[in-house]
Amino acid sequence: MNLFGNSLFDPAFRGLKDILAKLPSAFLSLLFGVLLVYIGTWLAEIFLSLFRLPKGLKSILVSLIRSLLWILLIIVLLKSLGLSAAALVFSGSIAVLGLAVASGASSFAGDVIAGIFLSQDRHFNIGDEIRAGEEKTEGIVESMDMRRTRIRAKDGKLHVIPNSIIERKEWVLLAKRADLK
Repeated sequence: MNLFGNSLFDPAFRGLKDILAKLPSAFLSLLFGVLLVYIGTWLAEIFLSLFRLPKGLKSILVSLIRSLLWILLIIVLLKSLGLSAAALVFSGSIAVLGLAVASGASSFAGDVIAGIFLSQDRHFNIGDEIRAGEEKTEGIVESMDMRRTRIRAKDGKLHVIPNSIIERKEWVLLAKRADLK
């Protein structure tokens, strides 16, 4: 039995050769896919701006759409390289992760749900000055995403607090965005 001729390693070498032959088209797919992720995210922002949604909820939805587009791109790239089995495993892993999140198996679900509730609250908006979190951080709500709220303190420090902590603990509205101008 020859190691490099007709051998045990031939299927692996053929598979590697097939993947290498598909790399140029996969690279073009990657470039096109990244462009589509950015365009899709931009279009989602424009579409969501048509509705009277709070900025926080809009940020959360855009973040969720961006994550889904990246997952879709990874699956497409794996399939374009001929790694359909890996794409199937990746898809299955994402589905299992989705089930775990849906069943509340992690703090992720709590942060997302709390973020949605906070973004719907008329007294909690991007640009408002608040006191929130376990350390009673005071500052301006700079942004919100699926999991965290970013608060810029008066000393310039950026505090990143999980949404579930803000929602679970007391938070105080110190000044509305319109009052700060």
